[in-house]
Amino acid sequence: MQDPLPDNTVILIILSTLILVFSLIFMFRPQQSELNPSIEWKEPLSTSSSALEI
Repeated sequence: MQDPLPDNTVILIILSTLILVFSLIFMFRPQQSELNPSIEWKEPLSTSSSALEI
């Protein structure tokens, strides 16, 4: 059986994996200017209270 890895090596491997994952996530994330608004109103908001009546 092989000798276990030292603690420093394991911590270094975990940290480098985390850095790699976060760098990949932020590299392929769309820029804020490329994002479209999620809500697009089709008609202007009405200020009358008739819209609130059930």
